[in-house]
Amino acid sequence: MFLGGVGEVGRNMTCVELEDRVLIVDAGLSFPTHDQPGVDLVLPDFEYVRGRRDDVEAVVLTHGHEDHIGALPYLLREFGGRALPVYGTAFTLALLEGKLEEHGVRDRADLRTIRPGEGVRVGPFSMRFMRVTHSIPDGVAVAIDTPFGSILHTGDFKIDQTPLDGRPTDLHALAEEAGRGVHLLLSDSTNAEEAGYTASERSVGPVLTDIVARAPQLVVVACFSSHIHRIQQVVNAARANERVVTFLGRSMHQSVAAARRLGLLSVPDEDILPVEELGSFDPSRVVVICTGSQGEPLSALSLMAAREHKWVRLREGDVVVLSSSLIPGNEPAIHRVIDGLYRTGADVFHVPAAPVHASGHAAAEELRLMLSLVRPRWFVPIHGERRHLAHHAKLATEIGIPPERVLICEDGDVLEVGEKVEIAGRVPAGMTFVDGLGIGDVGEVVLRDRRKLAGEGVVVVVVAIDADHGQLVSGPDLVRRGFVFEETGANILDAARERVMLVLRESAEAEVTDPGVLEQNIRRALGRFFYDATQRKPVILPVILEV
Repeated sequence: MFLGGVGEVGRNMTCVELEDRVLIVDAGLSFPTHDQPGVDLVLPDFEYVRGRRDDVEAVVLTHGHEDHIGALPYLLREFGGRALPVYGTAFTLALLEGKLEEHGVRDRADLRTIRPGEGVRVGPFSMRFMRVTHSIPDGVAVAIDTPFGSILHTGDFKIDQTPLDGRPTDLHALAEEAGRGVHLLLSDSTNAEEAGYTASERSVGPVLTDIVARAPQLVVVACFSSHIHRIQQVVNAARANERVVTFLGRSMHQSVAAARRLGLLSVPDEDILPVEELGSFDPSRVVVICTGSQGEPLSALSLMAAREHKWVRLREGDVVVLSSSLIPGNEPAIHRVIDGLYRTGADVFHVPAAPVHASGHAAAEELRLMLSLVRPRWFVPIHGERRHLAHHAKLATEIGIPPERVLICEDGDVLEVGEKVEIAGRVPAGMTFVDGLGIGDVGEVVLRDRRKLAGEGVVVVVVAIDADHGQLVSGPDLVRRGFVFEETGANILDAARERVMLVLRESAEAEVTDPGVLEQNIRRALGRFFYDATQRKPVILPVILEV
């Protein structure tokens, strides 16, 4: 059952059912798009899992990115009666544990560490884990046994032969899994449209070192806090140029602390400068490593671009590096931050203008290699928008998988895995919105109202009427926001008041006193009038006071 991540980038969540037990692979979130105003986070729809709560055996996590683990604290709230087993590598669980503590659900998860190359059996599920390279340490692919052969879920991966930590994607283990017989392959499709091979992470290091070496003053590098290998290369660039590093951002501090504790990040204590001491230190000897590469509001980089950061004041001659890709949907925010950085006088390096980033996802040739190595009987591309899935499906047929054995799925599709693999039904797989402290209390109706308020404005009509006869006692007063300016729209508002008075006069003559009916009559009359006068449809909120 695909509950997210198929036909979209983000919200990755897949359920496997065997012998009436359910295994959840990943539980991720995504971030709202421009047409989801006021929404903070987007989660998968947990209705299927909620209905099978007692049948869920465990959760297995492929790696520690938000789009794979971010929804788990919300999911665990569905399991109040027991601690749900959660399997992940050491770094994945280190990142997850902090999130669970923040959400107050740490006691609802039984965290169990897995290691690449090992296997685990939980209930009817027998699993094996294979190391894969990605833009975060400790990523794994997972093979799940079935009576017909294994289901191999690659997680997010690329085939980097020279990773920074010396731990490349384990092609030998994948070949061994192929020898056992992979019945169904579920594979990352994010970069299926990109020809050739994804550049090695090591290719970024010399670029960063050169930028730091040439910088006359302060250097700021923004990247994902989970991209420990990128952070390591920034640290290496700083130390090679006799600079110290300063870390900014809560998530950055958490990830760095976990990575140092697990031996995944090497940076001596004496090379770390507390941000409080930045003002008294020579800026030409400092590299700031911070969050905010996606233009997130109130992130360290966004505050620098707005000249509002408490500790870092950019000036002409400083250097800023955005060492990340542009996540689809974030482009306007990122471009706004980049413009703000340029206004400070800083020199800005970002993709595609400078090669300061290497993707963590496999390009077309690597996907072909994975398909050829694994030789699955059936193939379903996952983790990508529809165009990514279509390109990946085409790659599969090009390497010899029969077209009828390549299935393109959507969120909510149920695959029945037997000798044949086929789409056998649907389960609920919509979006659950997190809005402030509310989870799931914002739906499409609320979003539609918000979009209308943002695009058309609102007009509040306040009138007082005689409770017995429905005659107008005072008003109408029109309060508008985002509709027409008082000075330029005075004639329209005056005419609108006349329309309301006419409606109330006609209602009184017809002896209509029900406030609900009066509200409906006002809303209908003003709706027609405003559209005829302005070609706009503001939200009209009548307020009837009975006296």
